[in-house]
Amino acid sequence: MQFAHALGDGARASAMAAWLFGRPAAVPEIARSRAGFLPWRAAHAARAHLRLVRDTNAGLVAPGVGSRPPLSTNARPEGVRAVRTLLRRRSQLAGPTVTVTVLAAVSTGLLGLLGGDVDTLGAEVPMAKPGVPRSYNHFGNVVVGLYPRLEPDERVRRIATDLANARRRFEHPAMLSADRAFAAVPAALLRWGVSQFDAEVRPVRVAGNTVVSSVYRGAADLSFGDAPVVLTAGYPALSPAMGLTHGVHGIGDTVAISVHAAESAVSDIDAYMRLLDAALQ
Repeated sequence: MQFAHALGDGARASAMAAWLFGRPAAVPEIARSRAGFLPWRAAHAARAHLRLVRDTNAGLVAPGVGSRPPLSTNARPEGVRAVRTLLRRRSQLAGPTVTVTVLAAVSTGLLGLLGGDVDTLGAEVPMAKPGVPRSYNHFGNVVVGLYPRLEPDERVRRIATDLANARRRFEHPAMLSADRAFAAVPAALLRWGVSQFDAEVRPVRVAGNTVVSSVYRGAADLSFGDAPVVLTAGYPALSPAMGLTHGVHGIGDTVAISVHAAESAVSDIDAYMRLLDAALQ
């Protein structure tokens, strides 16, 4: 199955797929709110952002991890695209959460793949926003460092801390104010803004060097006809500055760790999968 974000984010797409494969729960309705008056929403968002800056400077909210130099994994996707998947039981993945454990393993795998100067290695991680969804896409990307030079236990702690800090930052009122201001922008203005983006320009800084998208899809209660669904995998799309992405998808006790890569970013995907497989042991 292939879902466009026009239909929903990972959680909503998972709910649609689960319904199609026999789960009785309907796809949740979206409680849309009024767009509001753009100048008022913008002014409110600006005030909330100033509060976020003050709270960050005061140490009440951790600053974002920041950007980093692009690596070969940020190459424009060209050549053969490939997908691969590793399977694990939840009990085989030590660590505080599946997401943190896989991020730490990706760090080890990319260190082996890239070598050299990877001290700034980081990943973009889609994260659900707090509160009731008001649109089909109720998430945002956060950035975590991958800390490939740290010892495994310390690396796991740092990654978990980055994720926890990002979640607390998501919960700041400034984030909701920014979303409300964005929702008030007229569609024509949004289309004009998107048309100004030049995908041919290569960035000198990037948010992350790869993507790790993690979704738990619930109990293993799905079926296709008489056949039970035993695993679920997903392959996040590539983009002009992202030639390597990872999906982490669980159903029941089974976790699929999936890789989507372009030849221009990862010339030997099977070699990378061996590194990732070893890191997940």
